[in-house]
Amino acid sequence: MSDPSDPPNSDLPVDWAQHYADGDTPWDHGVEHPELAARLGAGELAVPAPGARALVPGCGRGHDALALARIGWKVTALDQVAPLEEIVNSKLHPLGGEYQLGDALAWTSASGEPEMDLVFDHTFLCAIDPEQRPRFADLVLRNLRQGGQLVCLLYPVGKLLEAGGPPHSLDAEQVGALFGDALELVEHSPAVHCIEEREHGERWGRFVRR
Repeated sequence: MSDPSDPPNSDLPVDWAQHYADGDTPWDHGVEHPELAARLGAGELAVPAPGARALVPGCGRGHDALALARIGWKVTALDQVAPLEEIVNSKLHPLGGEYQLGDALAWTSASGEPEMDLVFDHTFLCAIDPEQRPRFADLVLRNLRQGGQLVCLLYPVGKLLEAGGPPHSLDAEQVGALFGDALELVEHSPAVHCIEEREHGERWGRFVRR
């Protein structure tokens, strides 16, 4: 049985803009992920200092990015779907954030220096082709400060990698293998507040840049 929150599995590149144009976005549940909402409500991922920056690649309609911005993070949200730019920016700009259009994997801060205190991933790393995952690692390592956090809502945990995707299998071990000694896994726990429609498991993974 396929996961009803997923687009159909295919070896062909996914036209994400067409999915949005067609209203075929089963991964979009209209709000931030419930695990993120619960943890923010409990005081987790609090802004470490005024002006601290967060990066949300593959942000879609920006639900998770907006949740972080509402508690004070200065959020840069990335995606390649042009019609979403005005929609997301209309909500992010008043909160001090910004949606930037383009290839998220190629993004670098204007200064060229690692300025991010947080990188938040939810259904981006699992959506890209596994062969592109080293580019995700490069994105994180060139933008995340020492001591900054990579937080992943890991999904679909338990799915076989050879089953294809998107979403492609993703777990903490796979993420750890991408980064080697550059990141330390400091938290790995089941998501208590899951999206019920999802067939595979969800976990919360938190890594710190060494």
